[in-house]
Amino acid sequence: MDVFSHPILPESYRKPAIKDENGVFYNGVAQCVLHFSDGKYKVINNDNTNNLLAVNVLSYNKVESNFVELVLKHHKGSSSIKDLAERCGYKSTKTFTRHFKQKFNTTPKQWMLLVKKNEVIHYLQNTDIPFNKIASILGFTNVPHLNSFCISKIGSSPKDIRKRV
Repeated sequence: MDVFSHPILPESYRKPAIKDENGVFYNGVAQCVLHFSDGKYKVINNDNTNNLLAVNVLSYNKVESNFVELVLKHHKGSSSIKDLAERCGYKSTKTFTRHFKQKFNTTPKQWMLLVKKNEVIHYLQNTDIPFNKIASILGFTNVPHLNSFCISKIGSSPKDIRKRV
């Protein structure tokens, strides 16, 4: 039995994990405890009881950690691959993309789309936040832009994704 489907855990801990080629994405996380190799740990709680955390678990080699940590640190505020490359200290998008492919086994564009797709799904399935607010939070220009993204990348409208829950 998977530890996250164990009946002793509260319902919010028993949400199914979404697996893909890049790692595992857990929906409905109420609390996350990170244990580090030096014995330290960090507890991440969500102070807002109406929201749940979403956790994307990636595995990578310690030697490669600087690059991966830079990407994970800067991707949220980046508006493009060029912007992300610059924030990670690369002047050349081509060089950044080459390193990115080596570490993540996908292109930066595909990875950024996957992250955005997972964020959209999380907000639609786990919150009651209005579509216009979700669009704003995730950097879409308006609700029709969010709607178009959902239909083309997820295969359903935001309304239908929310209804499926």
